[in-house]
Amino acid sequence: MKLTYDVKYRKLVTKQAKEQIIFLLQNSIEFSIVVNMDSGVDFNPPLPIEISSSFSDFTLFTLSGYTFQSAYIENDTLIFEAGFGSDNFGAVVYVDIDRILQIVIGETPIFINITASVPKNTQKDSFEVFASKERNKKFFKRD
Repeated sequence: MKLTYDVKYRKLVTKQAKEQIIFLLQNSIEFSIVVNMDSGVDFNPPLPIEISSSFSDFTLFTLSGYTFQSAYIENDTLIFEAGFGSDNFGAVVYVDIDRILQIVIGETPIFINITASVPKNTQKDSFEVFASKERNKKFFKRD
């Protein structure tokens, strides 16, 4: 789907996701997020390899209790503290909002971002998409 590669559309969806998360945080509504782990997710300190290697391409993070209380947004990044693995290894998690595939309350998805499944480096702005189509090349011919 061409729409998933459009930078303007991605910005729109990111804005919508950000507004939803802000609403949930301001109204003390705990939620989960499904995140595309290919890029845009960082941990400080870095997680041990035995933990990070257990993540799938799309990973669920549940923001409840202390994790929820620690959550905030800075620019277009959701930041929260969480514990991982059997030893509850603590780390601050930085998630680029445009990498959030779903926002879920309980078992119900309330927001789906179809652009989060597209690798970041393959996105194009709408002009690039327009100019790349064969039928539109006539608009760029030079005589």
